[in-house]
Amino acid sequence: MLKRIRQWLLEPRVRGVDVDDNALLTIHSAVLREKALLRSTFSTFYRDMIHLCDLWLSVPGSELELGSGAGFFKTLRPGLVTSDVRRGPNIDLEIDALSMALGDHSVRCIYAINVFHHLPDPDRFFKELSRVLIPGGGCILIEPHSGPASAWLHRNLHADEVFIPDAPDWRNEGIGGPLSGANQALADIVFRRDRKRFDDSHGQSLEIVYQGYELNGLRYLLSGGLNFRQLLPDFMAAPLAALERLAGPLARWWSLHQVIVLRRRA
Repeated sequence: MLKRIRQWLLEPRVRGVDVDDNALLTIHSAVLREKALLRSTFSTFYRDMIHLCDLWLSVPGSELELGSGAGFFKTLRPGLVTSDVRRGPNIDLEIDALSMALGDHSVRCIYAINVFHHLPDPDRFFKELSRVLIPGGGCILIEPHSGPASAWLHRNLHADEVFIPDAPDWRNEGIGGPLSGANQALADIVFRRDRKRFDDSHGQSLEIVYQGYELNGLRYLLSGGLNFRQLLPDFMAAPLAALERLAGPLARWWSLHQVIVLRRRA
């Protein structure tokens, strides 16, 4: 039954398109342009990251977004350099997060939305962060949350990804491309379950200075995201945002995404 519901909910333009196909970038760009409710959701991501960057990272320098895809972060942060593992419209650089073609201590802030859990080797990523970040700079990650609502949705909505919070290791040999095979529970595994391992392995250069929840889960779900049909009209963006703010104290139970701020030690 869940499979039938998922198939009906799929955005018609993504049906039959492989998630690792570059054509998906064009489709996602069109979907994001057309859905004001979804743009409102992404605007919350972007504005929250800007606020956290300016709050926790006091050093000057350049800023980079990993996995920019079809997003529009640069319209809110004009000096931002956009990047992805593949070329596409509005992407400035083609960058592999595990081997960034960037100079040592050259970036103030690295932003990434739903990118971290697609990395097959998180330890290599943390070493790259330690290398490229300016001391006092950092990385802001937005990732799937493992609360009750989020865990159920991520287990059942995505056919090309998994949600395995008890995976024994951080490495994921099952990742087959830019979007397939990822474990959406990776952030929870690394930054909560295995926090001591993170501190022991990378704590000399990186510190976790903030962990919180994103208050846009209702808009994200009811907009259908980039891959599913929208369930409410666009004019509901403002009422839903107000409801999300009111429900903020209970976010750990209903939020779909968490946010983590890593800072490069001086």
